[in-house]
Amino acid sequence: MKAFDLKIFFYVLAGLLAPVFLGCGGSQKATGEERTLAAAFAYAKSLYDQKDYTGAQLELSKLSYTSRATELEDDVQFYLAQCYFQNGQYLLAADAYQTLLRNVTSSPYNRAAFFQIGVCYYKLSPMHSLDQEYARRAIQQFQAFLDAYPLPDSAQVAKEMSDLRELIALTSDDGRKTQYAALITRLESQLGQLDTVRLAEEHIRLCREKLALKALEAAEQYIQLRAYKAATIYYDEVLTSYSDSPYYETALLGKIDMLLIRERWAEAKDEIEKYEERFPDRKFRVEGAKAKVKDMLQTTSK
Repeated sequence: MKAFDLKIFFYVLAGLLAPVFLGCGGSQKATGEERTLAAAFAYAKSLYDQKDYTGAQLELSKLSYTSRATELEDDVQFYLAQCYFQNGQYLLAADAYQTLLRNVTSSPYNRAAFFQIGVCYYKLSPMHSLDQEYARRAIQQFQAFLDAYPLPDSAQVAKEMSDLRELIALTSDDGRKTQYAALITRLESQLGQLDTVRLAEEHIRLCREKLALKALEAAEQYIQLRAYKAATIYYDEVLTSYSDSPYYETALLGKIDMLLIRERWAEAKDEIEKYEERFPDRKFRVEGAKAKVKDMLQTTSK
C-alpha cells in the first residue's frame, strides 16, 4: 500500500472506530480467565500498533476461539481481519470481517467492518481488461454501506457543535463542561464519518469506470472481428449502464459509426440528435454522419 493510501486508510479508520473508543468505559470485575484473555489481547494489540501485523495475526488467531462469547470476541475478530488486510490477504480479511458481522451483530466495529469488506473487494479487482467480478462486488458492498450508513447532515452537526461550545463558555459548572465536551467529541466523530462516505462514493466511481472501459474495449475487439452488431451491444452497455463515465462520448460516437456501417439510418439519426443535445459545442464531430444519414433517408424514402 502506498504511503498516501496508508495515510488515508488510517485517517478514515479513525473516523470509523471513533464510536468504539467513545463507548469504552467501566466493566464488571473480570474473572481470572478473562484477565488472561485480556492480557493476551493487549499483547496482540500492542504488536498491531507497532505494525507487526504478522505477529499480531498469529496471536489473534490463537484467541479467535477462546474469545468466543466473551466481551473481547469482536475486538479479536476485528483486529484479526485488520491484520489480514494490512498483509494484503484481502480474501481472508473480507471473510474475517463478515464473520464479525455475522457473530456479533451489535458490535461497534460493524460499521468499519462493513466498509472494509468493500475495500477488500476493491483491492481484489484487477486491471479493467480482466474479469471484473470483484469490482461488481465492491460496488454492491459500498452501495449497501451508503444505504445502511447515510451521510450525516454536516451543517446540523456543525451547528450543534457551535451551540455546545457556547454553552461551555457560559457555564461555570465543571461537570456540565465535561458533558458538553463529550458531546462535541461524539459530534466530531460524525463529521469524521463524512470522509468514509466520500471514499465509498469514490471507490464506486472508479469501479464503474473500470467496468465501462472493459465494455468499451470489448466493442473495439468486436469491430476488429467485423462483428458490428455485437460491438453495438457493448457500446450500448456503456451508454445505458455507465452514462456517468468519461467514456460515454466515445461509446456514443462508436455506436453511431456502427449504425452507419449496418445501414440503420433511422437509429443513427436518433443517436446523432442525442449526441448534439448532450455535446452542443462538439456538433462538428457528427456533421459528416448527419449529412450521410440525411441523404440516405431521402434516398430510401423515394
